[in-house]
Amino acid sequence: MKKILVLILLFVTLQLQAQISDNLFGIVRKNYYSIVVNPTDSTITYEQFDSATVRLGVTDPSVGFVYNFGSNTYTMPVNLTGAALNPYSNSFIFIGSNNINTLNLATGILSNSVPLNNPIAASYFDNFRFNNADSTMYGLARRNVYDPATLSYVGQVFLAKANTQTGLITQISPISVGFGFALAGSAIDPYQMVYYYSTGARLVGLDIYDGSIFSSVPIQITDGINFDNFTYSCADTALYGLIRQNYFSYQKNPIDSLNPIQVLDSTTIKLGRIDPKTGIVTTISPRSLMQGGYTLNGGSAIDPGTMTYYFNRGNAIVGVSLITGEVASNKVLSFEDGQYFDLMRNFENCISASAFRARKGSTGITKNLKVETVEIFPNPNQGKFSINSSFSIKCVSINTIAGKQLFQQDFGSNQIDIDLSTFKEGIYIINLTGENGQLVSKKLAKY
Repeated sequence: MKKILVLILLFVTLQLQAQISDNLFGIVRKNYYSIVVNPTDSTITYEQFDSATVRLGVTDPSVGFVYNFGSNTYTMPVNLTGAALNPYSNSFIFIGSNNINTLNLATGILSNSVPLNNPIAASYFDNFRFNNADSTMYGLARRNVYDPATLSYVGQVFLAKANTQTGLITQISPISVGFGFALAGSAIDPYQMVYYYSTGARLVGLDIYDGSIFSSVPIQITDGINFDNFTYSCADTALYGLIRQNYFSYQKNPIDSLNPIQVLDSTTIKLGRIDPKTGIVTTISPRSLMQGGYTLNGGSAIDPGTMTYYFNRGNAIVGVSLITGEVASNKVLSFEDGQYFDLMRNFENCISASAFRARKGSTGITKNLKVETVEIFPNPNQGKFSINSSFSIKCVSINTIAGKQLFQQDFGSNQIDIDLSTFKEGIYIINLTGENGQLVSKKLAKY
């Protein structure tokens, strides 16, 4: 009986830690192979890829162990160019088997899977992200159009949003904004309502209101060749990513002596910050973080509480300080049942963001934004907590993580005490409405 009690207490502790830490959610992939005998030489065998399963997983980046949600796995190819975590519907969204799929964050069960449909013309939906400022998922509607004049296909790219329940793609851009994009990441500035993507050579910002080009600047790097895996930080309203520099040597070509073979010797990476107004990339890391690269499939995420940028090396998750640019953690990934951890996203960054640039047609990037601050303490708690805000709070509503409203009350102060002792243990979303229309959401853990 004593052993059982200890196990129960340990389980409760782990559950609580998983709820209140800034965990990373993502897709766990596992590949299956069979051994095939070469028919011409029975002594030679090789591995043949048979299938792969995907499922929802979560990890604490300070530990590196990937837990699976439930026992459900799904056999489908996954589009690794985008994913979204919706904290209000408690769901993780990805594209697989030409469908947009929704996984429940509590159970890991595939709650919805519908084909994507662009009524204007068939298109893909790539590089998508969830925007907390308006609870909408934005990405790039991409397609190739045949040009009879050049007898070739021309790429078209439009800012678009997608309905996860119906699969409907709504194009926002009235005309194509480009020909394609680089697998360098994407980001949304929820304060300015701007969606960012990279062409490789340029950083392009699209106005979320009308899909027009908000900004387009050449990416300027002084100590690297690429700026990848970028994402937005609501903690300081900046775009962070990885600066990559490859080093090559040349070897003699045994077939063509006039054309030597280029060989990759090493790769260095540093944390950097890009100015979306100028495209200038500022190096933060004083030295290379490590030799070797990173996986673009893995994605990137920022913990605003610790000011840490996380990226995936394929076999490990690395945390880098946004302040010093030094490695803060480097945890080798281990799995409950899996091989790869892709498309990682987190809850905390930008969950309380609200738009400052609210009018269509306003252009230019606003300087010196006043970011509204809200503090909830203690968090987690046993039901009694306080709210301190930089603005006067008109109304407080509290929802379950599934979206059901349990509490609503008017106030009129920036310092509030609330007692939820009668509520069950779990995670709740605190929604605050300011006297001047501010909208802020925070996550609360009750134990």
